[in-house]
Amino acid sequence: MQVIDIPETALTVKPNYTERPDLTVVAEIKAHIKQTGAPHLWPGHTHTKPPRGAIVRYLGEFDLPPSHAGPRNRERWAPCPCCKPYTPWYYKDGRIAWFPEERVIRNMGGDCFKSINASGHAEAERLFREEEAERRNEAYLLRCLPQVPEALAAIEQNAPIISEIDRVRFILSDRMTRTIGFDLWAHLRSDGVLRYEVTRTERRVDRSGNESTATVYDLERYGPLAGFEMLKPNVVPIAERVERFASRLRTFNFGESSADVVARMDRQERTRAAKNIGTIPDINELISEAETVRQMLSPLALGSLNGWGRTPGAPAKIYISLSDDRTQLFLGNTKEDARAVRINIAFFNNMRRMPAISRLTRQFE
Repeated sequence: MQVIDIPETALTVKPNYTERPDLTVVAEIKAHIKQTGAPHLWPGHTHTKPPRGAIVRYLGEFDLPPSHAGPRNRERWAPCPCCKPYTPWYYKDGRIAWFPEERVIRNMGGDCFKSINASGHAEAERLFREEEAERRNEAYLLRCLPQVPEALAAIEQNAPIISEIDRVRFILSDRMTRTIGFDLWAHLRSDGVLRYEVTRTERRVDRSGNESTATVYDLERYGPLAGFEMLKPNVVPIAERVERFASRLRTFNFGESSADVVARMDRQERTRAAKNIGTIPDINELISEAETVRQMLSPLALGSLNGWGRTPGAPAKIYISLSDDRTQLFLGNTKEDARAVRINIAFFNNMRRMPAISRLTRQFE
């Protein structure tokens, strides 16, 4: 196995870190590793084996650059002062470790200290994950908190539109089957496609060579119906779901700067606040659901329904149309028996999108 030449400078103990090194030191180490692929050659690294039972605190984690990664680059992997000080041992999941009792920093393999102090490694790993989550929470809050007022303004502007979409959805999902005598939702629910029945005659020949004909019934595709989700029954109103998330955004105090708000929070409060802000993408999805649902009253969808209903073989006759001022929806089997459903013009108003905020990841859990 290849032996790595470790210079005397790396083997020299460097007790220069009486206090916990800050993020500037961590950034310096990571930059060195990214540039050189040699964590053991960072000038502040001490390449000696930690004493058994030593206390450790993990400051950061790293991977070697692509030029040193993977089995093909095995000879370029880094040595570990804990277990393999002179041979290539790892290329990913490395740890920047501070040993407060020795006052040194060691760059080493991710789990390598476990063989020296298993409980100390587990505790250091737990603390590191908590600290990393807290740092990310803080950065997330400082970046996203200023956008919460804009999000709340969008929610308020969209509220009457979404409420009207919910009302019309409730009426149609409840009334459609009784009005046209056919369960249109059951027909559409699998893929949103309208179909009609066709018959054709097929010529068949049995094993003896005798010919016969048979009538075959089949369904032909008419076309997709935009907004067919409007007919889904027993749906929790979108406005109710939006409000559930919005109430979590209203907990913030916007009378002071985001930095001041975040500075006053403890760890649990920052985690909770990050999760609350992380609901904004969920609200955007609900807005998209409302946009999708109301497409059923678009000219294209209404035209599709009426055309399908007039097609020979369609399982139901339907007439559906909007008044010229779009304040009434007429629904029936035919124009003559259609009855009106009142539509508030807010149904058709443009909705305001929420600010673009990234979705939460596991780091906030």
